[in-house]
Amino acid sequence: MRVRPAAARCPRPTRQLLVDVSIIASHDAGTGIQRVVRSLLLQLLEAPPPGFEIRPVRGTRNIPYRYADRYLASLTSSAPTEEDESVQVFNGDIFLGLDLTSRIVPRRQCDLFKWRAKGVRCAFVVYDLLPLLHQHWFTPRAARSFRHWLSTLAIHADALLCISSSVSEQMQHCLTQRFRLTDERPATGWFHLGADLPIASAGTVTNTLLRTNPHSDASASPQLVLMVGTIEPRKGHAQVLDAFEILWQNGAEDTLIIAGRQGWQVESLVERLTRHPEAGKRLRWFSDTSDSQLAQLYSELNGLVMASEAEGFGLPLVEAAQYGMPLFARDLAVFREVASEHATYFTANNGEDLAPQLAHWLEQLRSGTAPFSHAMKSLTWSASAEQLKVLIADLDRAN
Repeated sequence: MRVRPAAARCPRPTRQLLVDVSIIASHDAGTGIQRVVRSLLLQLLEAPPPGFEIRPVRGTRNIPYRYADRYLASLTSSAPTEEDESVQVFNGDIFLGLDLTSRIVPRRQCDLFKWRAKGVRCAFVVYDLLPLLHQHWFTPRAARSFRHWLSTLAIHADALLCISSSVSEQMQHCLTQRFRLTDERPATGWFHLGADLPIASAGTVTNTLLRTNPHSDASASPQLVLMVGTIEPRKGHAQVLDAFEILWQNGAEDTLIIAGRQGWQVESLVERLTRHPEAGKRLRWFSDTSDSQLAQLYSELNGLVMASEAEGFGLPLVEAAQYGMPLFARDLAVFREVASEHATYFTANNGEDLAPQLAHWLEQLRSGTAPFSHAMKSLTWSASAEQLKVLIADLDRAN
């Protein structure tokens, strides 16, 4: 059994749920984990777990945790405070590591030790274990920081809240094999992410793309397919582009649209995208897409390609499903967990392997026989937050 502080439960009617927003409070990139953090925080603020007050907190490698009141004011359009105050904790409070702060948490262990001595329990959201399992996709510094973060979780976490069953299984294996934690290991649970993109306005994305593509022939029903996500090595953009190039050489007129910002270690791919002969024609890259623009792409384009070689969840699948978009996804366990039978799956090691499978799916799109995702089980952010609150309640009862 994990040893817990012996102090009695605090009689205060309202306890603090300290939600770590250290990264997003400093810089909201608007993509990936930041979107998840912002969406779940807003839902928690709107409907806190019973008996808790939501208090966002932020820290740095050199500065202890403080209440993130100024960030909260910017998020809720309320009057800002003059200065964020130091966090004061009491027995029965819970710290929720919602933001991925792999470079900060290991340097804030002194805070965590003090809090736990006062009866605070610590839960961390685990988005994936990719920097541990696939170090070659990340910078050496990022991989090293992630390992330190995992070690900090093994010491301080009372619960690890994973964003999929697949990540939960990987986390349990990591705890037993890497840290040799068995009976004393943190409790692991999982929940699914949600989506609440705005209703797409009646637009002309499809017509505009076709009109500016000199290769397009309306009678040939060229398909417009979408990839969503930051451009980084594991996302499969290069392999999908390889496959499209083969199809284009064989006379295909379908268009690949990429929506996502430039990530790391993709300089050569970015140069390829920007200098490609089809750039601005059968190849489009939108590097800065708002939620409303993304909603319009989901609602008007013909299908979504999800080619990641590994993921913790696969949020674009859920977003696309809210518009009923046909899905073409790599055959990963986590994608089958999320999309089940409502997607077409592929396996490919290179563009040559992928091209015939992609061509077959494009023909299905043209004929209307590709599986649609209307019936796929997907959550709103409110429903996702409810699943998260159940896990928090389980931690609370375990005290």
